[in-house]
Amino acid sequence: MPPHRANNFDALRLFAALLVIWSHQFALMGDAPPLIFSNEPGALGVVLFFGISGYLVTQSWVADPNVRRFALRRALRIWPGLTVLVLLSVFVLGPVLTELPLAEYFGHPATRQHLLNLVLDTHISLPGIFASSPHPGSLNGPLWTIPLEVGCYVALALMGSLGLMRWRWYPLLVFVALAAVLQWRYSASPFPEWSFALQYAIIFALGSALSRWDAVWRPHPWITAAMVLVACGLLYLYGPAPLNGQSPLFALAALGVVWGTCCTPGVARVGHFGDFSYGLYIYGFPAQQIIIWYFANQLSFGIALTLSVASALLFAVVSWHAVEKQALRWKPRRPPTPQQSSPPGKVPTST
Repeated sequence: MPPHRANNFDALRLFAALLVIWSHQFALMGDAPPLIFSNEPGALGVVLFFGISGYLVTQSWVADPNVRRFALRRALRIWPGLTVLVLLSVFVLGPVLTELPLAEYFGHPATRQHLLNLVLDTHISLPGIFASSPHPGSLNGPLWTIPLEVGCYVALALMGSLGLMRWRWYPLLVFVALAAVLQWRYSASPFPEWSFALQYAIIFALGSALSRWDAVWRPHPWITAAMVLVACGLLYLYGPAPLNGQSPLFALAALGVVWGTCCTPGVARVGHFGDFSYGLYIYGFPAQQIIIWYFANQLSFGIALTLSVASALLFAVVSWHAVEKQALRWKPRRPPTPQQSSPPGKVPTST
């Protein structure tokens, strides 16, 4: 087995998934989650995911700027695990958990609509489930972020196919442009629901910009971290609304990327046995809902959270080894360059 990549990203993604689960535990048990810089912890976890994704996916494109291979790699990372989750939800969990007769359950529009998650049309509910819980019917709230993530991939591939990603400044300009749109459109009005797409696109663009400039800052990560804190602190104190309110999220995403590129002893080996973060993210919410429903919401917060994390982790491990890892074996490899494929001492010839 080849040595595991020496960085902190696997550990950071696990931490982000656990933040999301911890945050949802409050709401699913009928309590208000705590706020950190005016944001729920789950939102901070999603910010980390998008910042890391912007960084790593941009590196993937720059290393192999081919639309077909890029699209296939992204699809193999998202859809196999998602497909198994959706089919398991509709054809196993739903029939077991619903209070409706099976004929009525399978004939219900919400059951068919849940299958549309496979084409990124988000539907989080199934009919007749968790009727006595604080959030009846809801099976998988976090699925709404997956279309946003895929949308960022599409935008990156489009810019890359136009040749714009070869210009190091371009992702930074995208970040500034999106931030300007946020400032112009929403400074005097409440954020509509779809504005989350813009917010997370900004975070993805920030990760992408850090990727294109990593040769500059990576030799000095702690100096970079200090500069990020100073810049975001100034924006927080003196910047225009709503950008000043977003500055803690910018700082979190940037610091996450900086720390993720480091190799902390012990931490860098967290992903040695597998990358379980995606599975934790997509199975956490159903596990929480099932445990809350089964115990009639009578467990203490700590016990319910522990059981939820343990159950979601079990599903995540199975998902990684049985589904995700197997699918990733089909990832296309970048064709070797003529220099790589030619024997030593031979000048490569064109074909």
